[in-house]
Amino acid sequence: MTLSESTTSLVADVQKQGFAIWPGFLQGERCDEIRRLAKHLAGGEHANRYPKSTRVWDLYRHGEEFVDLLADPELTAVLNELLGENHLLSDYSLNVVQPGQPVDGWHIDYPYNEMPAPVTGAVLGLQCVLALDSFRSSNGATQLVPESHTRTDRPDPEAVIEHVVFDGEPGALLIMAAATWHRSGFNASTAPRSAVLMSFVERWVRPMSDPPEPGPWGRTDALRILLGMQRPPETINGVAI
Repeated sequence: MTLSESTTSLVADVQKQGFAIWPGFLQGERCDEIRRLAKHLAGGEHANRYPKSTRVWDLYRHGEEFVDLLADPELTAVLNELLGENHLLSDYSLNVVQPGQPVDGWHIDYPYNEMPAPVTGAVLGLQCVLALDSFRSSNGATQLVPESHTRTDRPDPEAVIEHVVFDGEPGALLIMAAATWHRSGFNASTAPRSAVLMSFVERWVRPMSDPPEPGPWGRTDALRILLGMQRPPETINGVAI
């Protein structure tokens, strides 16, 4: 699928400022169903409860709707443009932040956080945050430092830094370069703030999660390649062999 005018703009924003916001990425019944499934998972046996949040890992295991999200053609086109074809899923989880969660420290994401010295010149990895509740400053929505993805130093976790906030309704998608300095804010509201987190890396970067066993999540070649279950066709200089 080729990029539309709007998705071309998203790619340009990620490349220039380190992130882009895709309003209405999920809409209507599709958004409502993902939210319903996420709420059920957060209260169920697969939920892992940590001091700062509740997480459910490997969402492709928990419903066809989550597999469909990975296979979304417009999202795939954006990822292909930023990471190249045959990129890999690195992590896929539900994150529920409870009221009163404190401000996080400024940080960068995988694979940059594993590098002795972060590099510039390529995206390498992306973190996508799909809002399932409204994201606002008042409930600790993600804070980002524009153009910080071009830096080779690491952020001071406690620093006071000028930043912007991911402000979006349920169904909005934040696409962020993994090297962008960011953190979650203080959830001063009385309600949880939930999001689906999807991390992707270029095809040669080892994902954080291991490939799964065969299952319904590997229904197509494209999904099996994305999940690391199947290698893409070998090429020489981009030509299949």
